[in-house]
Amino acid sequence: MSASTPHLRRYLGPTGLECHDYAQWVLPVHGELQFEVGGAGGHLDRLQGAFVAPGQTHDLEALGEHSCLIVDCPAGVLDDDTLEHLYRKPWLALPIDVRQRLRELPASGLVGDPLPRLLRHFAPAGSGARLQGVCMAVVSAPGLDWSVGRMAAMAGVSGSRLHALFVREFGLPPLAWVGAARLRWAKRQLLGSDASLSDIAQRAGYSEQSAFTRALRRESGRTPLQWRARQ
Repeated sequence: MSASTPHLRRYLGPTGLECHDYAQWVLPVHGELQFEVGGAGGHLDRLQGAFVAPGQTHDLEALGEHSCLIVDCPAGVLDDDTLEHLYRKPWLALPIDVRQRLRELPASGLVGDPLPRLLRHFAPAGSGARLQGVCMAVVSAPGLDWSVGRMAAMAGVSGSRLHALFVREFGLPPLAWVGAARLRWAKRQLLGSDASLSDIAQRAGYSEQSAFTRALRRESGRTPLQWRARQ
């Protein structure tokens, strides 16, 4: 079986639609990217990566300074069940140990093959497989009422089990992960739309605008208006 090929990459401009006969993992090291795979758009950053199946069209555009770890997997590296599973779930909520490894790049260098670590989490029977659908549901609709009970029912586990799984996989309790996803979405809306602060806060799932302001200030030291002024 051939090994995967990891390499660090920066994109100087939009790539345009691409398609190749090998699978590829796209994992941001720092910075953010707009990404499209199979006609569906998403946002890649330190908490979310993507998988491109062989033959899938994809496109990306970097949002400022960035770098990515790209892991190419030629034919024979991934079995058919894994390819089908990742084809259906191309957006990857990145677990804590993968995020830590990415933070260490490029200083630590590309030592070893990252594929075994990725498959431990993202293969059909991987440690995070049960949570990926829940995470992507939250990302696609952050404004819904994402209670522990609702997420546990979606994952088919008890609330206490969901808590344990999230802490093990992501280093965060479920509601803290939801809070981070809501704030990421709201920050992108501040920069990419003219919507009012109250509208963004409501659509992101905050009880009131002041709760959004507190969350953003706590993370970044900026108010929403200050964050929007970055544009």
